[in-house]
Amino acid sequence: MGYERLPREYRLKRSRMRVFLWVIAVGTVTVALTLLSADDLPASFTYPFLAAWVALMGWLFHATLRCSTTADIKAIHVRAMIRRRRLAWEDIQDIRAEPNPAAALQDNAPGVLVYAYDRGGRKVLLPFLDDLHVNVEREVGVLLEAWEELRGEDWAPDPAAAVRIDRHNARQGAMMNAFALTMLAFVPLVVLMLLPLFVDLPGWLESVLQPLVVMGVGLPLVFALTAITTYRRRMRDG
Repeated sequence: MGYERLPREYRLKRSRMRVFLWVIAVGTVTVALTLLSADDLPASFTYPFLAAWVALMGWLFHATLRCSTTADIKAIHVRAMIRRRRLAWEDIQDIRAEPNPAAALQDNAPGVLVYAYDRGGRKVLLPFLDDLHVNVEREVGVLLEAWEELRGEDWAPDPAAAVRIDRHNARQGAMMNAFALTMLAFVPLVVLMLLPLFVDLPGWLESVLQPLVVMGVGLPLVFALTAITTYRRRMRDG
């Protein structure tokens, strides 16, 4: 039974904790050396700024260490950097592993994140329940089993929450498709932008194919059209 494998707790790994501390320390030393070596900065600015920076970095490290996701027989407890949330099993509408869009931009970002959806259909990130810290498939399976057993026999999905979840998933899928297609459109747009250098074109067309017009209008247009079209198709197909 899923609930027999509770409680479960997910926190920042010690190895990543040491890396995080090292990054903060190196960054703080760099900032301190930069400020102290600047001749044109008054001491009335340098030392208060350094004190504020150290305090901010100390709070950031402390708050990150306190972040966690804990699941017991009563609820899933989410402790973020500022806010705490308690999601009773009967209030949860779903628990899902979803791709992390930021993974395409950051080498050290998790590729998969896990979210719980509350009674209103709002998604709540479960800190450190990701593919960098745990076996996501295994842990999500444990939580889903526990949820099915502990939410109560009379539990039923909230129709309004289901609609909100579907809309969110459609928006997320649309944004990811739009981002991917915009990246693919970059090279063709560059070729189009360079076309006047190699081909004689009518004056009006040459003015349209200026770099600012092609990139400033073309890329946003591709993104917007793809996002809108994908969102409408996903909502229509359910």
